[in-house]
Amino acid sequence: MKNFLFLLYSTAFTVMIACSSQEKDAKEVADSINQTKDTVTNSADIITVRDNEAEFATNAADAGLAEINLANLAIGKTTNTEIKAYANMMLKDHGMANDELIVLAKSKNITLPIAMSAENQKHRDELAGLTGSDFDKKYAKLMEENHVKVLAFMEHQARKGTDPDLKAFASKNVPVINSHLNAIRKIKDGLK
Repeated sequence: MKNFLFLLYSTAFTVMIACSSQEKDAKEVADSINQTKDTVTNSADIITVRDNEAEFATNAADAGLAEINLANLAIGKTTNTEIKAYANMMLKDHGMANDELIVLAKSKNITLPIAMSAENQKHRDELAGLTGSDFDKKYAKLMEENHVKVLAFMEHQARKGTDPDLKAFASKNVPVINSHLNAIRKIKDGLK
């Protein structure tokens, strides 16, 4: 099942890359769908969490999609063994977290984005145009920035979340995200 979901994510990334940047932002579409689920009359279509917790799930999914997509890019572009090892860790850890989030979201009737947000796609496009140490430095900087943001919303959900399953998901992932942040900071310091 995990291999199938990983393949599904990889396919989604390929489709996303091929799509025009003028199309609607996938995260915004998912958030919009989730907001309309509160107004439907068919009980099977009603979202089972608060809007802010559905938004947490879409943010987490978007971040995971970005980490995996950027890791795939890094593996193909870098010659730096530390960056390559970090990118492989991103594939493994964020792939597992995304698989778990997909199952969790389905149980709560939360629609997740199937492609990265426009902002993350813009970062990917910028990275794709770089090579060598310029790529490595920009990738490390972007990974640090992304993990700071993700850590903040994961910690908030772990502390303040009201849905016990999403709260547990966040609590489980806070130490993982923190270790990613510490690892990329160490790599980034070595690139100077």
